[in-house]
Amino acid sequence: MSKRLDKIASYVKQGVGVADVGTDHGYIPVMLCRRGYEGNIIGTDINEGPLNKARRSLMEADFEDKVTLMLCDGLDGVEPESVNTIIVAGMGGDTITGILDRAEWCAREDVRLILQPVTKPEILRYWLINNEFKITDEALVKENGTVYQIICARPGISEKYSDAELFIGKPAKLRSDELFSEHLATHIKRFSSAISSLENTKRDGLDAWLGMLKNILRELEEIDND
Repeated sequence: MSKRLDKIASYVKQGVGVADVGTDHGYIPVMLCRRGYEGNIIGTDINEGPLNKARRSLMEADFEDKVTLMLCDGLDGVEPESVNTIIVAGMGGDTITGILDRAEWCAREDVRLILQPVTKPEILRYWLINNEFKITDEALVKENGTVYQIICARPGISEKYSDAELFIGKPAKLRSDELFSEHLATHIKRFSSAISSLENTKRDGLDAWLGMLKNILRELEEIDND
């Protein structure tokens, strides 16, 4: 089983129910069944192919009667009262925000979000903070050579995040993680490379963009030197 998905499943607490959005092979529902989760377990996907794979996974694990699979876009087919934990993993941060934005009931005070963006985590964090979600926990997990970010949130007022922290998360929540140094170094290299490329580009109108990148790089380097 996936180390990344196992880490995500570890954040689920007993409750009314869990919706695993974009369930794909249904691995998270299988993990939750094996962990003894007692509430509703719902797996959704926008395509029938992944749901068929999820059905096979559940049948092989003998959990087909414990999980409801739904063909729908995001949370569009999920009854709000049936769940209080929402998992969205393996998508871009912009896609995740679109899913949450359409489901206004996610702002219900008992709802907990467990999110794992593969790209654009800064967009996801920005959306959460500006839609009055409090980021309660952040974690890193490495799989197949890539470090992934996990973001847990619930309705509430979040602390402020700097531009750099929107990309990498709060150092106070992550510095003890053995992957944090690698995670930070990857972003420093990324922004340094982007700045070098822009400085060698002879085009007008890039000064503001270049200035923003340099500011983020400065903040990342300050975090590295703390």
